[in-house]
Amino acid sequence: MAKEKKEGKSRRELITIGSAFGLMGLAAAGTGGAIFKYMFPVVSYGTPQKFLIPVDDLPDVGDELVFDDMKVVVRRHSEEKVAAISLVCTHLGCTVNVVETGFQCPCHGSQYDSDGLVVGGPAPKTLPWLEVKVVPGGQIEIDTGTSLPENTFFEVA
Repeated sequence: MAKEKKEGKSRRELITIGSAFGLMGLAAAGTGGAIFKYMFPVVSYGTPQKFLIPVDDLPDVGDELVFDDMKVVVRRHSEEKVAAISLVCTHLGCTVNVVETGFQCPCHGSQYDSDGLVVGGPAPKTLPWLEVKVVPGGQIEIDTGTSLPENTFFEVA
């Protein structure tokens, strides 16, 4: 008796094809997940913090004082008025540098004027101006978690 050849695929061929499709699906899922994660980067602007500055340590009228560790610049507009501007780039959270024309982000090139308004680069909005309060003991408190409209100055005298 002659063996009859079966029509269709053998078990080995089905396992090979199934494994190939399974690996391609796994690779597609991994690639899709990586692309999705890239489209929505995780940005941490840090925990909102409050810090104190003695009124005597404020800069002279027209000058600025940079607090690198808190990522804030304090600007004195007049003898009685001060403002605080965040140095955290609104694009992806890098710390911007104070330059002659305003602020510049070293990471992706966002540029801001001296009031924190975006003048170039990928930044979507202005640098936040922060809340300033006079507290007892001859100090002011800057709240890095509260954003205000630009050109918001506070009375300190």
